[in-house]
Amino acid sequence: MKIQGAAQLPKDGGKYLVITKSLKDCMTLYELGITAIAPNSENIFITEKQYQKLKTKFENILVVYDNDIAGIKGLKKIKSSFPDVKVAFIPRKFNVKDISDFRKKYGKLETEKLIKAAKEYYFNEKAT
Repeated sequence: MKIQGAAQLPKDGGKYLVITKSLKDCMTLYELGITAIAPNSENIFITEKQYQKLKTKFENILVVYDNDIAGIKGLKKIKSSFPDVKVAFIPRKFNVKDISDFRKKYGKLETEKLIKAAKEYYFNEKAT
């Protein structure tokens, strides 16, 4: 299966990888210094083999989908197939469905704050 953004992955991996639902979100995350990929379709996740390979290269993997019904259902399905993966979505209180919408509505600084908070929450890490 083709993965959007795979060609841009660092050869040696890295600290963080976000698996998201669209190339637009990948581009937004790359702009903010976060490595990201997206399956070709929101209805299809990566294969077990692809996931295991990514786990060997990246210390932390987070799956972030839209906070709508389809996105939340998708995250539940992914979590059932990949129990060790961390899954997240942008809280509905922000009135946006994904990271690119958040960036557009709230700007770069607030998006960086959101990413810092996510790193602290999901990976128990104080981001710099």
